[in-house]
Amino acid sequence: MQKPLNLHPEIVSRLRQASAAQNDKLIEQRRTFHAFPELGWQEVETTAAIVSDLTEAGYEVASGPAFLGDVDRLGMSAEPIPGEGETGCIALFDTGRPGPTVCMRVDIDALPITEAGGNHAPAAQGFASKNKGVMHACGHDGHAAIGLATARLLHPYLTTGIGRLKLLFQPAEEGGRGGRAVAEAGWMDDVDLFFAIHLGLGVPSDNAAFAVHGILANARYDVLLKGRATHAGKTPEGGRSALVAACQAVLGLHTLAQSSKPGIRVNVGLMQAGTAVNIVPEEARFTFEMRAQETEDLEALEARCCAFIQATAQAHGVECVLSPGGGAAGHSNPASIAEWAEGVNTATGAFANILPDFFFGASEDAATLAHQVTQRGGTAGIFVLGADLADDHHTPHFDFDESALAKSVLLCGGLIASAMQLRLDQS
Repeated sequence: MQKPLNLHPEIVSRLRQASAAQNDKLIEQRRTFHAFPELGWQEVETTAAIVSDLTEAGYEVASGPAFLGDVDRLGMSAEPIPGEGETGCIALFDTGRPGPTVCMRVDIDALPITEAGGNHAPAAQGFASKNKGVMHACGHDGHAAIGLATARLLHPYLTTGIGRLKLLFQPAEEGGRGGRAVAEAGWMDDVDLFFAIHLGLGVPSDNAAFAVHGILANARYDVLLKGRATHAGKTPEGGRSALVAACQAVLGLHTLAQSSKPGIRVNVGLMQAGTAVNIVPEEARFTFEMRAQETEDLEALEARCCAFIQATAQAHGVECVLSPGGGAAGHSNPASIAEWAEGVNTATGAFANILPDFFFGASEDAATLAHQVTQRGGTAGIFVLGADLADDHHTPHFDFDESALAKSVLLCGGLIASAMQLRLDQS
């Protein structure tokens, strides 16, 4: 059954005007984030800018140790940089009236990609990455700007509503690390309604997808194999090649992925071994990820992959260390939240067209948070908001149509206004 919209025409009109008025600032903030991208757990300057903006807008903000405390942070650098692991934040507002706790989540981290130059729009217009080898190639710069604009848009009206609002600026989405930490820190424990957004993903500009399904569960492991080094020509029999063991393990992992079930995937994306051509490699490292449409299928695949690696290591006489590196739950939006979001979109006029069905076909760290909310009886949705792309996500030429920004702010503002029953005044 569809949730009632509780959207007053006066508030809708005001949200339309205010979101349009923010367009120039939206684009400016997005481009600033784009020019100074930071990797997961290293979003130090990004977080500082976000906290400053939220505080200026009037929100209580939890950041630094107050945000994630002492929960585990997977995938930290071998030699951490100052401030690493203390990134991300959450803005809070309590109306003082009984009602739902609503959480909107955006992500803020970038990718280890060298951005293109030449006629690539960010390069041509002067806002390409200034941090060598790091790029916002998935739209998280836009997500962060949308989150801040939504915060500014709503704050004048929050005292008229019910319940509590949480605006989550999540670190380390890439690799499925930050969502798990946020969940373990307890920020989702009281959330009744959760939603997250993602720009692009093949959805054209001025279109939106709310009936989203097939967000794949995933898990990642870092593998270290330890053998014994020796002279490759004189005494090869005295060694134990970690590289040969790793090669057999990698080939076997890709064979294990064969399945008639949809979404079953294994990929080894990184591999390192050896120190010289005439030395039997003592150590080999590789990183692999697994995906599945259903969490149960992922758990079964994970058990098989880990058992195969351990058996291969034993057969080659090498030691094996398996270290979890992150992951996320699977998710499909329930019909109730999709219908509600469609209703809000229609009422606000944010996006002109609604796709009747959208298969996500990849993983999204917000699914871990969605799972945490739904496990305790709440409702959660992940929405895909249309933006034409210059190239695919996670590529050096990635860029998106910035006209999607203001539309996204209007939609997100409308969703929160509906859930918290915001008005123009206290009457």
